[in-house]
Amino acid sequence: MHVDPSVMQECPTVVDVPHRFIPYDEMLGLWAADRAISGDCKRGKHAAIKTIKALTK
Repeated sequence: MHVDPSVMQECPTVVDVPHRFIPYDEMLGLWAADRAISGDCKRGKHAAIKTIKALTK
């Protein structure tokens, strides 16, 4: 069974928050990006990677 290596890559790390005042609109963008990384990607990708590893052993 061949699995494309890109499927096995983990999600990016959390969003870096700048050390300065963050306007509300920018804060919303940072929050949304962080949620997409931490929530959607990590849950789905982690489960997929564990399944693929179990099936390819």
